[in-house]
Amino acid sequence: MLPSSQTIVTGELSNGLRVWVYENFESQTVLVDGYAPGGAVNEGPDERGLANFLAIMLRRGAETRDYDALNEAAESVGAFFGFDAGRHALGFNAYSLAEDIDLTLDLLAESLIAPAFPEEELEKTRVQLLTRLEERRHSTRAMASITFNQQIYPPDHPYRIDIEAEMAGVGRAQREDLVRFYREKMSPEGGVVVVVGAIRAEEALAKLERALGGWRHPQARPDKGIPPRPSLTERREARIPMRGKSQSDIVMGWPGLRRADPDYDAVLVCNAILGRFGLGGRLGNRIREELGLAYYAYSTFNANLGPGTWRIVAGVNPANVDRAVEAMRAETARIVSEPVSHRELADVQSYLTGSLPLRLETNAGIASYLMSMAWHGLGMDYLLGYDDRIRGVTQEDVLRVARAYLHPDRYALAVVGPPDEEA
Repeated sequence: MLPSSQTIVTGELSNGLRVWVYENFESQTVLVDGYAPGGAVNEGPDERGLANFLAIMLRRGAETRDYDALNEAAESVGAFFGFDAGRHALGFNAYSLAEDIDLTLDLLAESLIAPAFPEEELEKTRVQLLTRLEERRHSTRAMASITFNQQIYPPDHPYRIDIEAEMAGVGRAQREDLVRFYREKMSPEGGVVVVVGAIRAEEALAKLERALGGWRHPQARPDKGIPPRPSLTERREARIPMRGKSQSDIVMGWPGLRRADPDYDAVLVCNAILGRFGLGGRLGNRIREELGLAYYAYSTFNANLGPGTWRIVAGVNPANVDRAVEAMRAETARIVSEPVSHRELADVQSYLTGSLPLRLETNAGIASYLMSMAWHGLGMDYLLGYDDRIRGVTQEDVLRVARAYLHPDRYALAVVGPPDEEA
């Protein structure tokens, strides 16, 4: 049975965290997934990377147990818990056997409510983060994605990625900066917790209140605004040389949509036809299979509380960059100029609807959907209408959203690879 308003139990903790519980006794495990306002959109110009730094440090020791003690306790029962930072939220999650959920929630709560931010772990984490950022700086694929992002989002947009600013922010951050950000920019109020697994709903709500209800940051004022959709009125290109590389990575794309946008389902179908279905949709068939220009080629889009991007990506031999870009433009021009075929549409609709049960086979898969439904305000019956919405997308809908978002002569392009003399 699909999760719906008939099978999801909701509640709210005393600190404002909304809770969705879905009972699933197919396996004797419980998964807890949470979002709380307080992500990277709250970082100031000199604080880039601070939200991610803080999320990692939450797991590095609490006032009640140090890092080793937390790990030993979790490992003793085969449990897991952790934290991450997104654009708009601090993410937290926990997983264990149902019989061990009390201990697992205690470990999560101790780390979330009373983090120690120990200096020795802070310095270790700083080195690890700077190493990862440096690795990204030397990856053609990562830098193509970052350069594309900077072509789309202006310097003052909260979704813009600035790896140099992030390295500087991580390099200068002190313990007091993490403590201040934690207290002032992260709050349970308006957050969501999803519980899926072998636990009764009333029991889950009681355990969450006991463990997390005491988390309160009354002075916190996280940014809850929705960033605007950036404008792209001309072609923007950036070609970045990177010595010692044998491959060029390409990203071409456009401003996208919000997750709650009514166009989402039509874009999902259109994107699958363009560059996801089978071996990469039309893009994979044309650029990789027929022309032999790319090691990989596909399209993808991301949609957040604010507008994401819709992009085409490819990895190519440096000698094939210009031909691959032209092939990307040609496939974009094709999908905005003529309706997709009945066969393409039917195949993609069957794939998207047929794969949903597979994505809901695990507690993690169910929790991922429930979190998206709760966080983005899609409603508890979102999955009940999924098949009808996908099968209701018409050829005209696909053409309409393609023309609304994809422009073969107006796009952002990033190419990162070896300089001409090394190609």
